[in-house]
Amino acid sequence: MDDKPRIRPIEAFPVQQDGKTLIYLKDPLNLATPIGISPVGYFLLAHLDGRHSFIDIQAAYNQRFGALLMSDELKGFVEMLDQHYYLESERFQKYHKAVMLEFCRLPTRAPAHVGGGYKNEPVELTAQLDSYFLAPKGPGLPGAVNGATTPKAPKAIVAPHIDFHRGGPAYAWAYKALAESAGADLYIILGTSHCSGQTSYILTRKDFETPLGLVETDGEFVSRLQAKCAEDCFTDEYLHRGEHSIEFQVLFLKYVAQKRAALTGQPEKPFKIVPILVSSFHEMMMSQTLPEQTVAVGTFLHTLREMAYCDSRQICFVAGVDLAHVGRQFGDREPVTDEFLKSVEAEDRQLVDRLAALDAPGFFNEIAKDQDKRKICGFAPLYSLIHLLDGARGNHLHYGQAFTLDTGSAVTFTSMIFE
Repeated sequence: MDDKPRIRPIEAFPVQQDGKTLIYLKDPLNLATPIGISPVGYFLLAHLDGRHSFIDIQAAYNQRFGALLMSDELKGFVEMLDQHYYLESERFQKYHKAVMLEFCRLPTRAPAHVGGGYKNEPVELTAQLDSYFLAPKGPGLPGAVNGATTPKAPKAIVAPHIDFHRGGPAYAWAYKALAESAGADLYIILGTSHCSGQTSYILTRKDFETPLGLVETDGEFVSRLQAKCAEDCFTDEYLHRGEHSIEFQVLFLKYVAQKRAALTGQPEKPFKIVPILVSSFHEMMMSQTLPEQTVAVGTFLHTLREMAYCDSRQICFVAGVDLAHVGRQFGDREPVTDEFLKSVEAEDRQLVDRLAALDAPGFFNEIAKDQDKRKICGFAPLYSLIHLLDGARGNHLHYGQAFTLDTGSAVTFTSMIFE
């Protein structure tokens, strides 16, 4: 065992369980098993930075708690973290390599969040998604579709990527208009890469499995897009493996296709997707550099825009994004009060207005003006979307805030269509 263990980049936030506070550990890569540890355990974990030895950690523990920490206890705790793949260790590196190789080998991308985020059985899953339309804050179920007057699919939709139990009705608002339209032939999905990546955009040719059936990726379109890019957008393809921002959109697209078929009495309209994860634009924001002024981003957006414009098929862009992330879970010290959430909403609505107007500089400045204080995780996909639409009119349908008492934190999101 390494004498100076190092924790991997993970998410850690407090939760209340049976009247006690636990620190919940979660891996954005979906490689480590989620676990809960005590606040004392979190104190130890915070010292696993690759610079502190076991003796250093024991000394820090003694100074903080006025008690001795036995070597066997500390080593046992560190070994537990390593067993769950939370440490940057030889064991984790071997496991990580094996997982990456297996993902590359498989022809399809398996659903990473089925059984937890949503039902596995098709009938139960359809009922679950139906319930979000019927919820008090939902838009109501999609209505009957008349073949003679059915509208075209929107040019783009903006939907959340928050978990369904907190944001389900917001998904329904985003997807209802799509369900009541003729649908698109190709959906180009822009999702937040929560693990970012070495390149600005991350591609995959893999088809996506869902409990409702396989969704095919347009591999030929993806290959042509890559051929004209300034970066190898497959460098971090494995990040698609556990990312939910696209998975949840693919699931809803399949659901909507089946719902439309049921409403019309016609066979399910086939469609394909182009799944694109978008890495963080944070450094560009901090340097006040418009992302499209960089070669990689500018080339990608120009190429994708031209390819979509020249394609004879009906294309709909889909952005799977959330907005603000505020509170203790996200590193804020300021308490999340009702008054604070009202101010967050006011700022969010100004940002959404810039998005609806396809005002790229205005959108960028709304985030850069306070150095992204609200931590808008949909910044990069939404900024990209603005550059991919031309002459579209944005229609804001729904705004939501999901406050979690246990963590004293909130995530905000919006639902929009562009026509």
